[in-house]
Amino acid sequence: GRLPRLIDAICAGQLDCVTFTSAPAVDALFSTAAEAGLEDQVTERFRSGTIAAAVGPVTAQPLLDAGITPIVPERFRMGALIRLVCDHLAEHSVHQVATRSGHVELRGRSVRVDEVRVDLAPAQLVLFRALLGAKGAVLSRDALTATLARTGAGHALDMNANRLRKALPDAGLIETVVKRGYRLHV
Repeated sequence: GRLPRLIDAICAGQLDCVTFTSAPAVDALFSTAAEAGLEDQVTERFRSGTIAAAVGPVTAQPLLDAGITPIVPERFRMGALIRLVCDHLAEHSVHQVATRSGHVELRGRSVRVDEVRVDLAPAQLVLFRALLGAKGAVLSRDALTATLARTGAGHALDMNANRLRKALPDAGLIETVVKRGYRLHV
C-alpha cells in the first residue's frame, strides 16, 4: 500500500516534508511504522530532517506526544497549511556546492560564498538556482532563456547573467561558455 511506501521514503530521507490533515492520519502512520519495526526511525527522521506539518493543534497533538514539533499554520485551513509549507521550504531548504571560489550555499533568496552573504533579485536568483542545480554542467542559452522567461524576465539572459556576476562576491563563479551558454565554475 501507500503507507509502507511513505514510511520507506521517510526513513530513507527522501522527503523534505510530510503534511498531516487529521490526528487519525498521524496515528495510522505511526502504527503502520511500528508494525514494520520502523517507528523509532520515522520518529528520528522527523526530529532531524523531515519536517512534519499539521493542519491544526488537534492534528499536531499526537506528533507532539511523540516528541516531534510540527509546523502549524495560524489559520487551521488547508490553504494556510500549503502556504506555510511552501514558505518554510523556501526559507529553510539549502543547496550547497563546493567551487573554486569557495563553499557556495543557497538558502531561500540568499547566497553565501564562504563567509560572504548576498541577497539576489528574483531573476538573478532563478538563474543562479538553475546553474547551481547543474553543478558545473553547461546550461544552454535556450534553456536559461526559457527558465528566465517563466519569471517574466523575458530574453535578457546576458544582462541578468552580468547582474548576477556583479551581485556575487566572486564574479568568476559564473562562467560564459562561448556559443553554448553558462556554467557554475566549480
